[in-house]
Amino acid sequence: MKESLLHYIWRFQKFSKSELRTTKGQAIQVLNPGVLNDFGGPDFLEAKIYLDDLCWTGPVEVHLHSSDWFRHGHQLDAAYDNVILHVVWDFDLDVCYPSGHSIPTLNLSRYVNAKTLNHYQNTFLQQPKFISCEQEVFQFSPALWMSYQDRLFVERMEQRVSEVQHLLKQLNNDWEAVFFVFFAKGFGLNVNGPAFYEMAMHTPFKRILQLREDPIQLEALFLGQLGLLDPPFRGSYQEELFTQYSYFKTKYKLIRPLALKINFARLRPANFPTIRMAQLAQIYSKNGALFDAVVKQTSPIQCYSLFSTTASQYWTTHYNFDVESKPKPKKISRDFFDLLLINTLIPLRFAYAKYTGSSGETSLFDWAEAVPSEKNSILNKFKKLKIPQVNAVASQSLLHLYKNYCTQKKCLSCNVGFNLMKSSGEPTNN
Repeated sequence: MKESLLHYIWRFQKFSKSELRTTKGQAIQVLNPGVLNDFGGPDFLEAKIYLDDLCWTGPVEVHLHSSDWFRHGHQLDAAYDNVILHVVWDFDLDVCYPSGHSIPTLNLSRYVNAKTLNHYQNTFLQQPKFISCEQEVFQFSPALWMSYQDRLFVERMEQRVSEVQHLLKQLNNDWEAVFFVFFAKGFGLNVNGPAFYEMAMHTPFKRILQLREDPIQLEALFLGQLGLLDPPFRGSYQEELFTQYSYFKTKYKLIRPLALKINFARLRPANFPTIRMAQLAQIYSKNGALFDAVVKQTSPIQCYSLFSTTASQYWTTHYNFDVESKPKPKKISRDFFDLLLINTLIPLRFAYAKYTGSSGETSLFDWAEAVPSEKNSILNKFKKLKIPQVNAVASQSLLHLYKNYCTQKKCLSCNVGFNLMKSSGEPTNN
């Protein structure tokens, strides 16, 4: 038994309601199970029940074991003092209000048909190849998917907004500095993103503005802060950059993050951290107020011109220090820009819109719908299940769904899981 299933059983009243009684023998009649509470406090709010002949309205708390009340510390939280019903699967301990009176408790295991439990076990909790509902997900229509993907996309963007708000506090509400940190992280993709983020957090933005007249100096700053210039030297260019970085480090009392894990393995050469840092230097040498420029753009196409740049001349014949390659200008591709757009630029524009008091959702969808769906192993598996992926709204929503619902087996908190359970015709005991 999982607590998520218990929430589902209570929320949709999947139990026999004849002769329903508390553990103390009071007759229970459920008029309204309440509204699921996604925030702190009791699990369901505004429930309405009869206990014997008295009507009660208030919150309901759900636990696997009644003793979980104390395990979760609810006896110390005043938000739980007005719970009207404690719904449990296993009544192993009486729980009381601060006054000493027992909280009315429903031992739900006495009223649930075994077939309901078996249905859930067989449908969702078998070992899946990819996701728990992969054998039934075809029943969830494309129209329902489109609607649910919009909701998931906004949910994902709201998560990003929280990250931006947290960083704004750390960086004294400097939007340009916040943009640099998230932009640098985006340049590292999933593999080097955390390291690039730490590098940016340890590099005061005012130093970037001071050095931006010379992109090679910015290159030295970024690569040095990442630890990619340390001896032994692999060629004169690395040594030249190290000399510049050493001077900046002393002059500006820079603190370099320790033990950064920088990866070259399993990356295409175009995504090597050396190339991405050289490109980032060129971008900031062109424009030190990138965030302001991004906010003012009215379309992704206009935005692309801000980042259409090429790494410095040395990298035309190199991907790493002292390893020559065929001459090829290291430009930022449209595919890479699309990744930056969906993972960095759009979330930051949305966060700024929320910050300034405008909704930003229209622009959010307009921009995201103009970006093609991403490609990776997770999305390929969703594609095999014939789940629509028409643009970046769909791909971002599916990545969010997989990470926050599928991998955590939150099937009953997911619209797909709820719909499949409700339409599957499992017995309700009514």
